[in-house]
Amino acid sequence: MRISPPLVLAPTVGIWAHRQIELQSKERRACKQVSNQNTQGLAFRASHLTVPPPRLLALSAVAPSAPGSKPQESTLKKFLVSGTVAWIYEFGIGHFLEFVKVLKQTKPGTYFQLVRGIVSEKGITGVWDGFFPWGSIQAIAKGAVFGGAHALALGQVEPMVESGILSPLIAQTVAGGIGGGFQGLVLSPTLLLKTRVMTDPIFRQKMSVWETSKQSARVGMVVIQKEGLPALMKGSLTFSLKRVADWGTRFYFAVLSEDLFFRQGDASHVLTNQEKLAASLIGGTLSAFLTLPLDVMVAQIQQASKAGEKVSVLETFQSEFRQGGWERVAGFATKGFLARTLHVALTTALMKTLTSVVYEWVYGAPPSSAKKP
Repeated sequence: MRISPPLVLAPTVGIWAHRQIELQSKERRACKQVSNQNTQGLAFRASHLTVPPPRLLALSAVAPSAPGSKPQESTLKKFLVSGTVAWIYEFGIGHFLEFVKVLKQTKPGTYFQLVRGIVSEKGITGVWDGFFPWGSIQAIAKGAVFGGAHALALGQVEPMVESGILSPLIAQTVAGGIGGGFQGLVLSPTLLLKTRVMTDPIFRQKMSVWETSKQSARVGMVVIQKEGLPALMKGSLTFSLKRVADWGTRFYFAVLSEDLFFRQGDASHVLTNQEKLAASLIGGTLSAFLTLPLDVMVAQIQQASKAGEKVSVLETFQSEFRQGGWERVAGFATKGFLARTLHVALTTALMKTLTSVVYEWVYGAPPSSAKKP
């Protein structure tokens, strides 16, 4: 039996990387303890030799300054910046990657054959099928909701980091998961409608961008009329849980990569934007390995051919197992791997790093959360 590498690679790398950081932390604590003991010994011996002048006594009584708190971004400003940046990204390349990924997960054929099918009748404009209006709404909401929710959640957990209750790694993971959960609940209806357009053969026929957009806008009313209003939330639980897993693991692996590859045990090292981008790309790639099976299930549940049907996650995997055992299940669970990985890596770099760069460019550096004495 052959198990697909993506299903086992990410957890292995994550465990190894976390172990390396733990060892580095232990070494730093041991060095600090030895340094403190030496300092105390020197001070004790010096006090028996001479009495320092009053100014030196005053200076020696000052406690070392605590490291500065991380800057806190405004929830509203991050909401606006993230929505704008996400729409530009999705229009430029994100929608195309997701389009190809969904087709790969729901239809047979190579990537080349699927792309040729998209552009054969409409030309290059075919790659934006489903983007107007549902993809645009989803892109803006995807960025804005996640950016705002993440900034808000991070502001709530940051005091726990300063007090030592949580590590920065866990705080970023929790904030990412919370942002992803809110994002999943808001985006589920638009994702369903966009997926219906992308998987419906009717939209592969030759028609103008305007006509495609009008037909796409009608999909929502058709779904409500034929399947009822609750149908818009079909697969929403799976999608929301997937988003929690998506963004939690993306931030976990991204922060882990920052510590492991760039800080390398030096807590005082200030990461450059290039280092942050590289860590985000690595984190997004590892996250894609781990969460791809859930992504495949969302596409299966929401595709046009399953309209009006109740799709069970367990029954779907049981059916694949009956047809070809674990190898068949592994192949099914990793459909669209290439497009998914590229899309997730770029999205993670966008939302974790680039939105903050744009935020500082537009509004300036955010103030620190540290309280003045």
